[in-house]
Amino acid sequence: MKVHFTFTGLFSFCMSFLLSAWVTYVNLGFTVTFYHTWFNAFVNAWPIAFVVAFLVASPIRVLVVNFFKNRETL
Repeated sequence: MKVHFTFTGLFSFCMSFLLSAWVTYVNLGFTVTFYHTWFNAFVNAWPIAFVVAFLVASPIRVLVVNFFKNRETL
């Protein structure tokens, strides 16, 4: 559980950091308020990204493993 929690924290941090930067840039361009707006978007996105990643990582892993198990038998 400690590994899953740590992985989810780091993964959601990186994804939220990069995606919030990209979406902020696409929507506003590189303006005077870019860094402030980006930081605000990141702070709001990271907790949600963490919860979603924590909840869906295991079911998605099971789906992917089952998908490839079924493909190997064909």
